[in-house]
Amino acid sequence: MTASAVVVAARSDGRVDLEFAPARSCAGCAGTCLWKRLQNARIDRLPVAAALEPGTEVSVAIPARRLLVASALLYGLPLVAILAGAATGWGLTGTDAGTLIGGLGGVAIVLAGFGLVRGRLERATLAGIEVVQKA
Repeated sequence: MTASAVVVAARSDGRVDLEFAPARSCAGCAGTCLWKRLQNARIDRLPVAAALEPGTEVSVAIPARRLLVASALLYGLPLVAILAGAATGWGLTGTDAGTLIGGLGGVAIVLAGFGLVRGRLERATLAGIEVVQKA
């Protein structure tokens, strides 16, 4: 996953402020999705390996492995939790109500646990972002 940006400011701590252009709309939803409504440019501060001057065009990429791990956590973990909770609820009670309560309990546990590790996951993702000057 790659995006283009322009360096707005260089910081002394090895980070740069990057301005990302608004996302272009695709043909998939005829512009009715949220990406089309986000028209403002976005500025983020990211770490870089080499010194970059303001005005430099860069390419910002998230490695495929990190994207896969993030997707697995975002979609896979709640799915496993709801299925495991539902199976546990059914196993304990043998009823549909027990299955529902177990499934909701599994999702609640994942949501509570995710709040505890969210900051660490965000820092790990930011550490994996690659900012490369365009040729």
